[in-house]
Amino acid sequence: MVYITSDIHGAFDIHKINPREFIPGQTMTGDDYLVICGDFGCVWDGGSSDRFWLNWFESLPWTTVFIEGNHENFDVLEHYPVVEWNQGKVRQIRSNVFMLMRGERYEFAGKSWLALGGGFSHDVEHRQAGKNWWNVEIFSKEEALHAQQTMEAHDWKVDIVLSHDVFSAHPLANKYQHNMANYSDDRVHQHEFLESMRQKLDYQIWFSGHYHVDRIDYFDQKPCVVLFDTVEEVDTLIQKAKDHQPLDLAQ
Repeated sequence: MVYITSDIHGAFDIHKINPREFIPGQTMTGDDYLVICGDFGCVWDGGSSDRFWLNWFESLPWTTVFIEGNHENFDVLEHYPVVEWNQGKVRQIRSNVFMLMRGERYEFAGKSWLALGGGFSHDVEHRQAGKNWWNVEIFSKEEALHAQQTMEAHDWKVDIVLSHDVFSAHPLANKYQHNMANYSDDRVHQHEFLESMRQKLDYQIWFSGHYHVDRIDYFDQKPCVVLFDTVEEVDTLIQKAKDHQPLDLAQ
C-alpha cells in the first residue's frame, strides 16, 4: 500500500505520520510506502536533529519518499548521493528514505509517478538566502526541459503527478503574489511551468501540498488533491476523487 501526505516540516508536523497517531503505520511493512509532497524538513542542517529524525525514519518498516518543497535546505540535500531507484534518479537519504528528483518518472506499487517538486516561498522577503531560503526552490530551465523530455519519452502518460506547489489554473495559485525578480534568470515561473505540464499530461490524479489545507478540485475532469493533515491511502483517495467525496482528515 501507499499512503500520502504533505508538509511535515521536520519536528513541527511529523506527529501525523507517527504510528501512535497514524494508525495504519502500526501494520505497514517493507512492501509499503509513505509519500510526502514536499516540505519534508528532516534534512536541514546536517546536525543532531537531522540524525535523530532520519534514524527514526530508518527504524520504520516502510519506505519513505518525498519531493522537494520550498522549506528545504537545498545545500544540505545536494550532499546526498544520486542513485537509480525504480526506473528514476533519487537522492538516497537513508536505506529506506529517498528524495524523488525533479522531472523524474518512477514505477512502484503498481503505478507510475512523476516528481515535480519545489515551490514559491510567499514570505521570501522575510528570509535570508542560503540560511532559510534558496533561489533553487523553483524549477530551473534545465530541470523543466528534463521533465518535458522525460514525459515525451513516455508519450506524456503517467498515473500520478506529485508536486508541492500548484499549477496556474488552480485557485490556490492566486493566494499569494510572487515576484520572479527574487530569482535568477535560469529559473522558470513554477505555476506556469506546472500548468504547461498539466495541459500536456495524460494522468489519473495530481497530488500537491504547500498551502496547509486539505481539498479536492477538478480540472478538465481530473482531480488535484491538496494535502496537509490528511494521511490516506492513495487508492482510497483516487476512489474518493472519482466519487467526488470530500477528504476525511486522518486522526
